[in-house]
This record gives sequence, structure tokens and C-alpha cells, in this order.
Amino acid sequence: MASVSDGGYIADSVDRPLGDLRKGSYTYFAENDIIIAKITPCMENGKCARAKGLTNGLGMGSSEFHVIRANTANFLPEYLFALLNRNAVRQDAEKVMTGASGHRRVPASFYENFPVPVISLAEQKKFVAKVEALEKQIAEAQAVIDAAPARKEAVMKKYL
Repeated sequence: MASVSDGGYIADSVDRPLGDLRKGSYTYFAENDIIIAKITPCMENGKCARAKGLTNGLGMGSSEFHVIRANTANFLPEYLFALLNRNAVRQDAEKVMTGASGHRRVPASFYENFPVPVISLAEQKKFVAKVEALEKQIAEAQAVIDAAPARKEAVMKKYL
């Protein structure tokens, strides 16, 4: 769970021998699958990623992930990821969580019954391109914001 960023990617992946992993309880996933945390508070915090760059095209993670695999004849994985990795979806999922406080989980039926807008693959590509362009702009703006305190400090030191 710790390896899934709030930004939608798997960070700090670790390769291990398969024999070591057979001893634990893991969720298996493959390249381009979408993994979404099912347990609170990780789900509400946006622990969701599209699996990319996996060793041998396979991965294993927490048993507290839902795995969604796109039917690539009809859906681009990037389209489904953008659709599912939204605050509105997390808020709807939170409303149907089951279990005791602190151990509440989104049931699989939430995603099994989730209405996916069906648009052509060409329209999905346009949608994904626009979303990715906006995400790039957001990242660039965030980099400027993150660098601003150091730049301010440099100005302060220069003039004071």
C-alpha cells in the first residue's frame, strides 16, 4: 500500500523472488491494470494507480486492493483510470463501505456495477490526451510553487 502514490502511480516497487511471495496474502495484478485501495483511510486518500513498468508484466500488492482490468477492445486503461481516480468516485464508494469503524472496505460490487460512459476509442484518446496535458500543467505549476519558498529565502538573504 505504501508504494502506491496519491498521484496515481506505483513508486518504490521492489522485486522479490516468487517463492518469498507465496507465503503472504497478496493481490495479483498485471501491466495496465488499475489498482484501487478498498480499505479506509487509503481509499479516501486516493490510493489508486495504473500498473506500468512491472517486472515481467506482473505485480503483487496488498490484499486490500481492488484490481480492474480494461477490456482493451472497448476501453483504454488510461481512460478507465482517469474515470475511476476522481474524488467524486471515492465519495460515492465511501457511501457504500461496509465493516466496522477503522476497517471499512469498498465492496467489489461497487466497481462491478459502476456505470462507465461508453465512447469511441478515438474519443477516449482525445479525452486522455487532454487530461494528460492538464496533469502536466498541474505538475509544472506545483514545481513553481514548491520552489517559491527557497527563491523567497534567497531574495531575503540577498537584501537583508
